[in-house]
Amino acid sequence: MTRKISKQHVACLVKLTEGVFDAIIAGNAVPLLGSTLPETSRLFQEIAKHDTPIYVALDPDAEKKAKLLIKDMIQYGIETYKVDVRGFQDVGSMTKAEFQERKAAALPMTTESLFMYQLQGIYD
Repeated sequence: MTRKISKQHVACLVKLTEGVFDAIIAGNAVPLLGSTLPETSRLFQEIAKHDTPIYVALDPDAEKKAKLLIKDMIQYGIETYKVDVRGFQDVGSMTKAEFQERKAAALPMTTESLFMYQLQGIYD
């Protein structure tokens, strides 16, 4: 069950992107400089510790890694959303307005929605 984001969490929202230019477009984003975030990393542990809502916005060619990252976050009870980047090479190729629209439409991820998301990948 995903809770509604409170005003105090809005300032803490973090978007995870692959690259630096993606992070510039997304604003208040952390570039992973790749497409993985190990559970043992300090960043992952801080996100879990502070109950930081996360928006995952990885490149379309990193969908499998995005699914694994989302699965790990759900297992830690982290409020996670998936930003749909399909139709673009990456977040950096969007305008800021396009990214904000995609972020606003981001789906909250639960065990059930992750399963459906994984099934969707089988048929795409």
